[in-house]
Amino acid sequence: MDCRNARGRVRAAREKRNGGTHTEAEWQELLARTPRCQEKCNRLWSEIPPRPDRRYKNVWTKGHKVSVYAGGTNNIENIQPECYRCNFRKNAGRLGARL
Repeated sequence: MDCRNARGRVRAAREKRNGGTHTEAEWQELLARTPRCQEKCNRLWSEIPPRPDRRYKNVWTKGHKVSVYAGGTNNIENIQPECYRCNFRKNAGRLGARL
């Protein structure tokens, strides 16, 4: 079993258990109102270097204020735009823990 597939299944189960949804329109509206990373770096989107993997066109990602791992929902109120560097520095913990 591929590790990424296993992580995806664990995350999907946590998101379903925690509840909450948001639409693409809600995300786009939030992103339009947020000119910079909402995590530690607080840089403007234009100040963030492109992602190393060219398949990804944007420097921003969806981050959760309260992580899905810690019981946070997927509601738009719990979502914030973060640069990929800040988001990837967060650590949700071990794969098998707290499913």
